[in-house]
Amino acid sequence: MMKKIHTKTIVLFFGLLAFSLLGKFSTAHAAYSEEGTAFYAQAKPSAYAIEGTAFYAYTSQADGTIPVYRLLGSNGDHFYTASSDEKNASGYSYEGVAFYVYASQEEGTIPVYRLLNTTTGDHFYTASESEKDALKNNPQWGYTYEGPAFYVYSSQADGTSAVYRFFNGSTGDHFYTASTDEKNGLSLAPVYRFVSSTNGDHFYTASESEKNVVSNTSKSGYLFEGIAFYAYTTQVDGTSAVYRSLNGSNGDHFYTTSSSEKNASGYSYEGVAFYTYTSETNGATAVYRLFDSSGGDHFYTISSSEKDALLTSTYGPEISVGLWTYSKSDLKDGYFKIDANKSYNIKDKKGNILATVSGGSTTKVKYDSDSYFVVYGSISSKKVKTTVNFDAADGDNSSMIFNVHRPNSDYDEYRGKIKLQHYDSSNNWVINTLPLEQYVWGEGETTGTGDADHTRVMTIIFRTYGYQYLSWSSTIYMKYGFRIRSDSGSQIYYGYGHEKDYPKVKKAAQDTRAIIVTHDDADKDEDYVALTPYCSWSAGETRSYKEAWGSSAYPWCKSVDDPYGDYNNSYWGHSSTKSESTLISEGNHLVGLIAHGSLYLAEEKGWNYSKILKYYYDGIDLTRAY
Repeated sequence: MMKKIHTKTIVLFFGLLAFSLLGKFSTAHAAYSEEGTAFYAQAKPSAYAIEGTAFYAYTSQADGTIPVYRLLGSNGDHFYTASSDEKNASGYSYEGVAFYVYASQEEGTIPVYRLLNTTTGDHFYTASESEKDALKNNPQWGYTYEGPAFYVYSSQADGTSAVYRFFNGSTGDHFYTASTDEKNGLSLAPVYRFVSSTNGDHFYTASESEKNVVSNTSKSGYLFEGIAFYAYTTQVDGTSAVYRSLNGSNGDHFYTTSSSEKNASGYSYEGVAFYTYTSETNGATAVYRLFDSSGGDHFYTISSSEKDALLTSTYGPEISVGLWTYSKSDLKDGYFKIDANKSYNIKDKKGNILATVSGGSTTKVKYDSDSYFVVYGSISSKKVKTTVNFDAADGDNSSMIFNVHRPNSDYDEYRGKIKLQHYDSSNNWVINTLPLEQYVWGEGETTGTGDADHTRVMTIIFRTYGYQYLSWSSTIYMKYGFRIRSDSGSQIYYGYGHEKDYPKVKKAAQDTRAIIVTHDDADKDEDYVALTPYCSWSAGETRSYKEAWGSSAYPWCKSVDDPYGDYNNSYWGHSSTKSESTLISEGNHLVGLIAHGSLYLAEEKGWNYSKILKYYYDGIDLTRAY
């Protein structure tokens, strides 16, 4: 079992289900990656509950019938009248003809009685004598009788349609419609979520009967997790079918609105699961799609916190990195500019969206005065105080690539989020915020051209250092709006450009995902994040931390023999030798790991990353931090 991980304060010497799911996160423990928005669904059921069929009327005008006009009041009341005078009632807006009825009693018809609730303002219509009498005889309920409103059929006659009645419990409004689309639009069904106790598959259904069958855990193997979101069981205007397919080899259920995806290789199509929107329509909220590449499970959630929690388990916690800083005059005489691989939001300090622009649109930012920036180029010029934020419009920052046009650099592209942060006239920082794993993918301390295990060593050291910065309550850079620098002031990070140029670094990071170096505190039965200094060369042995820097607080940094990373070893083919003092003067502090020694041990002796790290650092553990 992993012990609790703590950090020690150190001095650095080297360049280095909310809503219906009762607040619980998914039971899945796998490594999920985000695949964007699957579709849009409702987070809550309709405010209106259907009460059944109120009566039957015509939806087009028949002989002898008159229109019933529908109006909506400022108080939320729906008002129905056959009177052209009442159609323009004060405080109401006209919504059109609801249906057609008779003004007087015809053979086979019955009266629809109208009552008014003087407390809520609700107009109530019923063809039931007993319901009318009950409301009349109980004045404490607030209704007063206003007489027959019009005449309709109590059962379906030729050419008539059902008029459905709904009730809004929060406003007290009764709503009537003969439109099946309107009826269906108010008749949202819960989509239930289950997780398999055997293979981790998440299963979603809007079918009550299927829900009841799957709820029998002993037979199905699925555990009920609650209501995931609300959707439609029949197609409503503007909605699209969500197709369900099953992967017979791993048991994954896959849901998509794409007709091509529904027949993805390895999947068999099972039919339409439910109907949702494909854009933010009628208050619908994004349903995020995630995929576990190890287990093959597709996971869907409307909860951004649940999504973030699962992505954190994949990519780690977010780290903020100071890329470079502008002076005030730099941004007065010139400007910062940014574009992206897909649409992005421009936000102010509080996270308010100023604009959403296409990825190809270049946004520019200049310094104005009194800590204000001016944002322009892709949008009409806007003044923004202190901070300008940029992030993915679709919410998927893991695939967001910004080009920040970094001055005097070959590396302009960075994953995640970008921020321009004002501190003072000399410090207007460009800051990249992204998950720790994706930060490691952009490591600039190595190119990954040597043995894979040496590259794994370097990614673990890089991750450990970043994790240590995250673990502290504060760093010297926090006042500027970030935790760690991207240069040798901390450790070198070049972002997405370096990730593309040197893909073996990313591969090594993925091979060692979440692994950091820790040291056991036997007295407290706790693990501490271990300082992992390294340099390029030694003179045949390393120095202990105490020997180099005077502290005995880091016992894992002991002196070890190091013929492998010895600059003077003939293996390296140097034409001249260097003394220990010369190597130190050139920046080789000789504490901890020697990079060329690690390379030698991996390439020539076949040591794996764990054995190399444990050779140079005494008594350490390799711990999965998340």
